[in-house]
Amino acid sequence: MRLMTLTLTAALLASPVLATGEKHDHAKMDHSDMDGIHTTATIHSIDGDVVNLTHPPIPDLRWPAMTMDLMLLDGAEVGDIEAGDDVMLMLEKGEGGMVGIRAMTPAK
Repeated sequence: MRLMTLTLTAALLASPVLATGEKHDHAKMDHSDMDGIHTTATIHSIDGDVVNLTHPPIPDLRWPAMTMDLMLLDGAEVGDIEAGDDVMLMLEKGEGGMVGIRAMTPAK
């Protein structure tokens, strides 16, 4: 299961992400020294451990606003969330240094 998750993550992150008409390469974005980054997002879908969402710019990661897939990290705290919800996210580096969702709760 872990190998399948890592393979899926690599395939998803290797493809360009469409954000406001621009393509961004997730692999080239800065993930250095990340420790619990918080942001808002709108959820489009949740499929197992993969969350498709749109987030505003995240300056701490040097990420522009974009729509992307992010993985839920092992043991992630997830509130009662469904497609269309606005949420608060806590992001952090998972195994291998990839950014994932540590917690996702409804925005208030």
